[in-house]
Amino acid sequence: MTEDPHGGTRRVVERAIWRLNVLEYMMLGMAVALALGGGALVAWIFKTSFGVPFRPSWVTASLLLFIIPGLVVLGRMWRKKPGADRTDNRAEERE
Repeated sequence: MTEDPHGGTRRVVERAIWRLNVLEYMMLGMAVALALGGGALVAWIFKTSFGVPFRPSWVTASLLLFIIPGLVVLGRMWRKKPGADRTDNRAEERE
């Protein structure tokens, strides 16, 4: 039976990946909470100002506050060319 020479490194990497996954879910949860809170605020303002029903406007505003920023982020990711470095290349252009 052969002992894995990289077992310690593998465990450290797996733990780091697990922690990053937890962090990602926490950030997603916070984004959902902020979208719900912002949607409630918008719905309350619409209800007091225009007499719009609270729940439908809350659902609509929350979805818009969650989906629109998500689409902006996805659009930025899709526009980015794979493997391209997005740093400032003005120094290279001068040479």
